[in-house]
Amino acid sequence: MPMHQETADDLIRKIFALQRSLRCVTQRSADIGGPGVALQGVMRMIGEDGELRATELAAKLGVGPAGLSRHVAELEELGYVRRRPHPQDRRAYLISLTELGDSVLREALKNRAVLLQDALADWSEDQAQLASSALGALSDSLFTSIRRAPGTAGPTPETPVSESAGANN
Repeated sequence: MPMHQETADDLIRKIFALQRSLRCVTQRSADIGGPGVALQGVMRMIGEDGELRATELAAKLGVGPAGLSRHVAELEELGYVRRRPHPQDRRAYLISLTELGDSVLREALKNRAVLLQDALADWSEDQAQLASSALGALSDSLFTSIRRAPGTAGPTPETPVSESAGANN
């Protein structure tokens, strides 16, 4: 039986509330001298794959090429990523984290995890795992639905949450 309209409305409200809360947690964990939240998200996606084409990265992030190009240029200028010509396609570049970028990203993710652990200090491990499982299932279902939708406009994520374990953004 499909979910009721009231349940769908309530779920949407709670998802938006979660997004706002996560944005606040993420902003609090950002290092003032380091890359901002958006750049950390780009770095995390690069770090998950090790090295990838800009078009693949844009699709994973759900952004257009112009926005991604600005982020990559800024990250490159800061010394966090490097670009190299693609060996089989002279028109494309491969993007990867530098040692500095990897170190900065690991530290940012560690700080974010500590902040979340502190914020949820009254949660048990079982509660946290149940929430993680439910959020993963929700993300996977939404991902699958988006990929199946006819005429879906714009980029879609490349990998469901359950396949990119530990993804924090």
